[in-house]
Amino acid sequence: MNQVNWQLQEVFYFPESFGVPTSASRIAVKPQVEFQQVNGVSSLYGIYHIAANVGFQPGECEHHGTSEWISIEDLDINGDNGYFEYAVPLFVELPPTYVHGNRQPEIELSDVKAHITDENALKVEWQVTCSYEKPPERESPTLESSSSSSSSHESSNSEERPVSKEDAELPFFLRGLTDAYSVYEVK
Repeated sequence: MNQVNWQLQEVFYFPESFGVPTSASRIAVKPQVEFQQVNGVSSLYGIYHIAANVGFQPGECEHHGTSEWISIEDLDINGDNGYFEYAVPLFVELPPTYVHGNRQPEIELSDVKAHITDENALKVEWQVTCSYEKPPERESPTLESSSSSSSSHESSNSEERPVSKEDAELPFFLRGLTDAYSVYEVK
């Protein structure tokens, strides 16, 4: 199994009418994922579902938030505590060499943390691990005659193109593009 790890975070702020956030308790982040294969490209898509309880105290705080902060306008308030849910988009493109085997790829979350920042915002962080099967090892074909080897060689060239190092770093839909354009006349 191959594993790829990365860290995600979201920062939430709340309108002044709720007061000043003081604590974060019962934070849950759960992936809701589906596997898809479209045109030979395999990916996982869905959401990270965030559910959080936040403690508030009376008071006002100024927000000098950035575009990276998410405003939570609707909280279920019970006394000094508020509850909210939020969905973060999830999309993982598997490598072009991925071959769907017996097990579907899996997303696992760990190390979910939440704290109130100096700017009176709630910061939620978590680690993501994507596990997927390694592609089967390709065996080199053995050829019986020289005449079949030349025809096999020609057909394999037309079907498989080596992926350059630059192309391998690009998303699948940008690989193999050339710098050219076409002119179409619209009638």
